[in-house]
Amino acid sequence: MSSMNMKIFAFAMLPAIAAWSTAPKATLRSLFDRTSTDDVLADPISKQPLRAEVTVVGGLRRERCVSQDGIRYPVNRLYADLVPTSGRSEESLTIGIDELREELVDAWGSRVQTGLFRSPLTAFLYERGWRQNFKAAGFPGIDVEFNEVQRWFRPAAGGVVVDMSCGSGLMTRRLVKSSVYGRVLALDYSEAMLQETARRVQEEGVSTKALTLCRADVAALPLRPTSIDAMHAGAAMHCWPRLEEGLRQIRQVLRPGGLFYATTFLQGAYGSGMPRQTGGSSFRFFRDADELRLLLVDAGFEPSSVTVRIEGRGCAVIKAVAPALTSPSTLAPEEVTMEELVSVEAAAEMVASPPLVDTEPKAADDEAEGVNRFFENLD
Repeated sequence: MSSMNMKIFAFAMLPAIAAWSTAPKATLRSLFDRTSTDDVLADPISKQPLRAEVTVVGGLRRERCVSQDGIRYPVNRLYADLVPTSGRSEESLTIGIDELREELVDAWGSRVQTGLFRSPLTAFLYERGWRQNFKAAGFPGIDVEFNEVQRWFRPAAGGVVVDMSCGSGLMTRRLVKSSVYGRVLALDYSEAMLQETARRVQEEGVSTKALTLCRADVAALPLRPTSIDAMHAGAAMHCWPRLEEGLRQIRQVLRPGGLFYATTFLQGAYGSGMPRQTGGSSFRFFRDADELRLLLVDAGFEPSSVTVRIEGRGCAVIKAVAPALTSPSTLAPEEVTMEELVSVEAAAEMVASPPLVDTEPKAADDEAEGVNRFFENLD
């Protein structure tokens, strides 16, 4: 190359050289710091959109979800931790006294309902006999429940579906494998349950392309308002410490005409009354269908859109449709009877189950005894 050509080449490169020399950090950041905004996930408190932030420094990759206010939530290789107490700002990367007090109060207030399920042992046992014992209370079984959920969620095909309190992923895996939905989010407060869900997803070869796992509190959902087409909560509501707020949150994140399906326990599910919920020391077994129906209405669902069906001696099946501008009858899918979903033998077995026993303990001192009796029945 002649000296003249060299001068021309150097002159042409001056803008690029200047840009690199004056802003090397910005250039590097554009290469190694990738961000994108999620269409569904939100800050659990402010409900502002979250952006996924990926930073690669020295070969180490760090992922976080960041709110518009700069609150950062950790993301590990399995799930994003989006409970309110996990968020930190750049100015406050360590936990303060007030935050520590909040975590301790929350842990004590939900010590039975959430603490039990955060145990790795509970997660390990959940599909190894624990969930199967629910049949004694009238639960038809996960495959029958999934068939009914699929029928109820027909209008949500191609949309966003949430499995709230997903546990070990019994319903999550079936929703994903159906390939009906554009995105499935599995949410649970328990780190151990999310790890078990991820393990079973990998073990069964379930595609993770449309699956998102998040640690979340139902009373502070990390979801944008009106972003969800359908939500499932199987055998979960009795475990939610702040049930009323959780139901309000569910109503808020459902789109107009969005669908809610849940199963839970009634008093008498295991032949004797459970103590009334008095904080974090007991589960909440519901009195009857009317109590559950009123809870949904108080959360913002229209009375005409809420149905509660009793199966066996202590299983309640709840369906609700979020209010819409058009008539709910045009949005709600066809009602499905249990006779269409279970065999004659299974239906006969449920009919033959002992009647509902709705008894209350005579004194608050019976609370611990009632809880122990519940777990003895699960063994």
